[in-house]
Amino acid sequence: MIVNSDDEYTFEMDDAIKKFLNEFDRELTPEEIEQKKQEREKELESKGFLPANEELSETMSSPQELVELNPRQFIIEECIPACQELWSKNIYTFMVSDHLNEGECWIEIIFDSLSDENKDIFMKLTGDDIIKFSYHRGCVNFGVKYVGIKGQQKLLELAKQFRMQDVPKNQAWISEKEFLMNYCGCYDEYDNPNYKSMLPPWEANIEMDKFSDYMEEYERWELSEESHQKLKKFAPNKANKTILEYVSEHGMVYEEGKVYLSQFHYQKHKKFLHYMNNTNELEEIHHSKK
Repeated sequence: MIVNSDDEYTFEMDDAIKKFLNEFDRELTPEEIEQKKQEREKELESKGFLPANEELSETMSSPQELVELNPRQFIIEECIPACQELWSKNIYTFMVSDHLNEGECWIEIIFDSLSDENKDIFMKLTGDDIIKFSYHRGCVNFGVKYVGIKGQQKLLELAKQFRMQDVPKNQAWISEKEFLMNYCGCYDEYDNPNYKSMLPPWEANIEMDKFSDYMEEYERWELSEESHQKLKKFAPNKANKTILEYVSEHGMVYEEGKVYLSQFHYQKHKKFLHYMNNTNELEEIHHSKK
């Protein structure tokens, strides 16, 4: 390190550091890209995974519609068929396993987004090669202790056990009242008489042996009404347009008190209604023949 006459500090880099930074900043040649690709393929093969497709980016979070339209961009090969099976039944996926999950592949869904029938099916998934656990609050995971083609097939077998359901609330639609409050500003604010202040664990200087308990308490507080200084009260008088005008402005769809967040979600709902109508017709024909 060299001190300049004006008391500012500068750093002299040795040749090794300069070489590292130059290597880090420069663009890879086509040959180097191909070499890294082959190395990656060999690594996945050694772990038993199916080859990763070139589109795969494994982002943290993406809209359901975008993922369904481009599954190979977001999902490893092992999980794609099972996810598509679930999507065809209006079961939205929250997360899937990746190549860091050695020896297993799984799918994560929001438990309350399942119909009662599908909740029961999930609870009854059992077997020595089946895994079930919870990773995020409110979510459940199911999967198998395999990767590769066997993992893909086994995971698909589990997905096929689920039944068609309507699209889930919050992920696909919200109530008219929620829409007017959250998208159109139709609410009044007032002080929360039960507000409770709480420092996040990383600012609370908690002793290590108490950190876990404090973290759980903090997470419960975050989800509770006590964490909000202000509360909202629905104010329908603040609406200066019709519900249809508001919904149209946001590119959503209104039907029978529900606001579908896009045409994508609404068409999936229509698909469910079509399925139910056909199912009822088949049941009526079956009973009439008895």
